[in-house]
Amino acid sequence: MNHQIPHREALEQEFRMAYLIGQFIQENISEEEEAELEQWMLQSDHHQQIFEDLTDERMVAHFMQWYSERDVERNLQAVKKKISFSQPTRVVHFWRYAAAASIVVLLGLGIYFLGFQKRPFQEVTHIKTINDIVPGRASALLTLANGQRIDLTNLADTIINEQVRIEKGQVIYADAAQAPEFHELSIPRKGFYQLVLPDGTRVWINSSSSIRYPSQFTGVERRVTVTGETYFEVAKDARHPFIVTVDGMEVTAIGTAFNIQAYPEETHSGVTLTEGKVKVQTAARERMLSPGEQLRIEGDQWSVSTVDVSPIVAWTQHQFRLKNTTIEEVMRMAERWYDVKVIYQDKVTDHFTGTIDRTVPLSKLLKLLEATGQVHFRIEGDQVFVTH
Repeated sequence: MNHQIPHREALEQEFRMAYLIGQFIQENISEEEEAELEQWMLQSDHHQQIFEDLTDERMVAHFMQWYSERDVERNLQAVKKKISFSQPTRVVHFWRYAAAASIVVLLGLGIYFLGFQKRPFQEVTHIKTINDIVPGRASALLTLANGQRIDLTNLADTIINEQVRIEKGQVIYADAAQAPEFHELSIPRKGFYQLVLPDGTRVWINSSSSIRYPSQFTGVERRVTVTGETYFEVAKDARHPFIVTVDGMEVTAIGTAFNIQAYPEETHSGVTLTEGKVKVQTAARERMLSPGEQLRIEGDQWSVSTVDVSPIVAWTQHQFRLKNTTIEEVMRMAERWYDVKVIYQDKVTDHFTGTIDRTVPLSKLLKLLEATGQVHFRIEGDQVFVTH
């Protein structure tokens, strides 16, 4: 007869996290493991504090001195004796000792564990500091052909005119007898928006970006103009190619999905294809892309490479997904999403890999970057100061 150990899942979770922290310390952690560890850290401020303390060089040095003066195996056995599998009311204390034991086994940090055996555990709730900055949200400004401007940020079910209505916070275009007219959707810093074009094409528009499009598609092609960063899932229509004009080039697609980034503050622009085929062309050259390929344009230089598309389109899933990303690139994303100004007081040359939700306040993002020990931040008003 099998007996289910009470709190077994909690025990396995703590051993798993201890293992991941050990991999992080030894710099042997994979991208998938690092993403798993970061998700655990985001669950509570207590988890975040555990990670920060266990990866703090001064704490480790203090522990090593303590460790050298004790019989580790004997202490480990003592910890195991304190673990109770039969009292559900002691889940909190069980977590404390299980975490300590797993650290002994997997990290060699003993039952020191910040003296948690000597003080009761208190769950830390989310506390918003004076200097914290909330993340962006769905926000857009719709400009009609007559110059009328409509703030869509908090707009619910509303009829704009015979062609346009807002339904559940989304712009909807109806088949109408009126001649098509051009509309523009502009996304501010600290904003994003999802739009369904009149042909059914779905568009995600990132912060500090815009799209200009007709209220109805007529003629032999479907053409829109964008700035900043957009992601398209194009409605299939082989007879009417879908063309995106951006930064002096055209991206032509027939039933495909792709990301365009062309922020003026970035050193390069790029087109990344997730499915189908696209043709990118200027007056001087053109190039066909296949799924998983990215065209990177820097000045007059074009280069095509096969890439992992998941970090590139992660913003459409409300995530920052970093992969060997420079601090400058991370901070430019933060500037647009949190509407802040970044000031560098030291040069930071490290690259960052990991995943974090874009729904967290700025302090949470900065804490995870600081956990590497390679960079530090200070928030003052709407300014973020970066130091080594």
